Amino acid sequence: MGQKYTIRDIAKLSGFSFKTVSRVINNDKNVKASTRDKIMQVIAETNFKPNIYAQNLNSKMNKNVLVSIRKTQGQNTTQWFDYLMSFMIKEAHDRNCTLIQEVIYDDADLRNSMLEKSGSYIDVLVMFYLQENDKRIEMADKSRIPYISFEKNALVPLSISNNNKAGTKAATEFLFTRGLSSICLMLGAEIEVNRERADAIQEVYNQHRIPLDRLEIIYDMNNLETIRQYVDQRIEAQNLPEVFFVSGDEKAIAVYSALHAHGLSIPQDVSVIGFDNIPISQYYSPPLTTMGQDFARLAHEMFEVIDKLIDGDEDVSSVQIDPQLIVRESVR
Repeated sequence: MGQKYTIRDIAKLSGFSFKTVSRVINNDKNVKASTRDKIMQVIAETNFKPNIYAQNLNSKMNKNVLVSIRKTQGQNTTQWFDYLMSFMIKEAHDRNCTLIQEVIYDDADLRNSMLEKSGSYIDVLVMFYLQENDKRIEMADKSRIPYISFEKNALVPLSISNNNKAGTKAATEFLFTRGLSSICLMLGAEIEVNRERADAIQEVYNQHRIPLDRLEIIYDMNNLETIRQYVDQRIEAQNLPEVFFVSGDEKAIAVYSALHAHGLSIPQDVSVIGFDNIPISQYYSPPLTTMGQDFARLAHEMFEVIDKLIDGDEDVSSVQIDPQLIVRESVR
């Protein structure tokens, strides 16, 4: 059996962009005749045949962006992503782009993924929650799909991210100004974004010469029940910090639940601060103090990079967006 060619192969062999080849395949009348002839010649020489599914994708929009989210089993806190996705969908619509979303839990799921089955027709891959030796990178490289990561990661050259270091430091400085230095930082999986937040808070402690034994960093707080049980145990052991700093507003509701169930008050007995500023956080009782992500700008900058990647622009670099402290009533 001969080699199975993709649109990216045709683009490389013909010397034209993926987008131009796609337009020829879809009979776009605005392609120059000379360009069409050259591309059609390569298609004939390679016996390339686009599949119907890909033609359907291309007939709807010119650009197809796959958003791939890797989750851990039992992870059930996703409101921040859904909120970000709402801004991404708007950007995609405004830019005449098809946005495709899929969730994987392990590499076995990738066998039936869009990345595997229709990778030839994906213009850009956006990856969430990268892990070491992430197979999505290998698959994207194999199919010559440009990719970016949401949140900075050493595994990839391009990312769109919050400035997690600046945000965590600003939140910690704020807590110190309130006289609060006994902090329990609750993080999810031990991935790069969470390690960056952990390093940032330790840096502030060292700068202020506050002993690190005043700080606790807890990983694997991935779902609400785990967090609720952890806080319950701390209360029962009469071993509470001054502040629970929760990496994710949605997770903070489990802290609220445990404290309220034991008759404790926020912030009189324990302060709580989050990270995200999802819309519901202002309706907690009391309203949650948090480091607010700029979701609209994150989505906008993401698609600025996506457009450059699709156009083959080499002048493209990673972007970090500073979060903003939102002071409400959950910190005394």
